[in-house]
Amino acid sequence: MVLQFYDIHDNKLNEEGLKLRTDFMGEIKNKDMHHVVLTPKMSGRFYFIFGEPIETKGREKELRDKEKAQHLYLHVKSEVESCIKYLKRREDPYRSTLSSLLYQAAHGSDAEIPTFEP
Repeated sequence: MVLQFYDIHDNKLNEEGLKLRTDFMGEIKNKDMHHVVLTPKMSGRFYFIFGEPIETKGREKELRDKEKAQHLYLHVKSEVESCIKYLKRREDPYRSTLSSLLYQAAHGSDAEIPTFEP
């Protein structure tokens, strides 16, 4: 039904509308115009994790050494990557908004939607 509406609307646009490709020849000149239809994406849950703190206070002199600073950088990068890998591995059947709403509809609006444990 909705697609039929857009089809009718596109036909009307192309029959009565302004022709923009008048400088072109052949197939390009006769191309139909179409409306752009945007649909918002519903976001689901967002996940985050805090890794162990990496202390840098008091290491200012040490970190002026390029080699030691590079070592610390690689350590931080490794920790961040391992946290991201951990979150990507997890399965959450209630990640989408729709599945979360269906869970609450079945279990009551006060029900806490299950999540994975870190």
